[in-house]
Amino acid sequence: MILDGEPRLSPRGAARQAGLRSQNLALVVEHVARAGTVSRADVASATGLTRATVSSLVEVLIEARVLEWAPAPAAGGVGRPASPVRLAVATVAGLGVEIGANHLCAVVVDLRGERLAFREVRGDFASPAPAAALASVAALATTALAAARAAHPDLVLLGTTLAVPGIVRDGVVLDAPRLGWIDVDAAAALTDVAPDVPVAVGNEASLAALAESHARPASTFLYISGGVGVGGAHVVDGVVQGGVHGFASELGHVVVDPAGPDCRCGATGCLEQYAGAQGLARLAPSDVGRALGIGLASAVNVLDVAAVVVGGALGDLLPRLHDALTAELATRVLAYPWAPVDVQRAQVRELPGLQGAALSPVLAALANPESLLRT
Repeated sequence: MILDGEPRLSPRGAARQAGLRSQNLALVVEHVARAGTVSRADVASATGLTRATVSSLVEVLIEARVLEWAPAPAAGGVGRPASPVRLAVATVAGLGVEIGANHLCAVVVDLRGERLAFREVRGDFASPAPAAALASVAALATTALAAARAAHPDLVLLGTTLAVPGIVRDGVVLDAPRLGWIDVDAAAALTDVAPDVPVAVGNEASLAALAESHARPASTFLYISGGVGVGGAHVVDGVVQGGVHGFASELGHVVVDPAGPDCRCGATGCLEQYAGAQGLARLAPSDVGRALGIGLASAVNVLDVAAVVVGGALGDLLPRLHDALTAELATRVLAYPWAPVDVQRAQVRELPGLQGAALSPVLAALANPESLLRT
């Protein structure tokens, strides 16, 4: 009850105050996540918040098991040593699942992106009747989650994300040619793995780019990955750009040569025909590199990125592709004389789509830590 003469906070003012706290919580978590292990004084200095505010927010986040006290550094200076904090280990997690033409896998990662459990099965999972593959991957995900919870009984799961090599919208795989799928409600098949958390389905290359952006905080780059096919994504300041419909950066279907070989998409001369598995098997590395350079130059001219990150099988081959690739970029990118493109190998090299799938609910929660206070 508010007595006469006491200050009153209007509903709008209360909303602004709550919004400010939410923003400050996100600011603290973001800095801790980037720093790894950091003192509260350093967080205050980096964020511009007062030490008292940071200390209060840290206590809230520790109680919510988002942060934890880290081991104090060895004493060497004058006065009481700082008490550093870090993202909590094995308290809150995301479950990532991936279906490929020749593998199924599942992983559970914590707030730091560290694996808590991993399962994988190899085989032939490309089929126009996907029920068996979906049932198998759901069972695999259930096993991985059970293993993580056996090791960490108080583990809280935030969400499940499935990575597939295809076009996805609202949990439905609209088209995944490498799997033989059309209009498959993949999300529904995973709801029983953890019924109390949301299930999402994403494009494998976009999720791989998300994992790469986690390894390169706040970076901007064009991501391209090759395996059976070729996928890509555009990342701006650490955020994967999906486009209006979520179908952006299908680099595998940028046309390299209109007179080239037929592509499964119905066009001819797509980059995937030169840099996908079939192209890698029949072409010399210099020819693959040249095709990559032609395709990527078109994207760079449109997007004006300073870096291209190459993952998957193409990343493994990058030393052999690099000269031909960069020669084409130098010739075809209009601004190259003033802004040369830096071609780099991806940092996340083992199942990046799976890692991105598991990180997806984790990173969403870290961007809005207020949601974790209610977990």
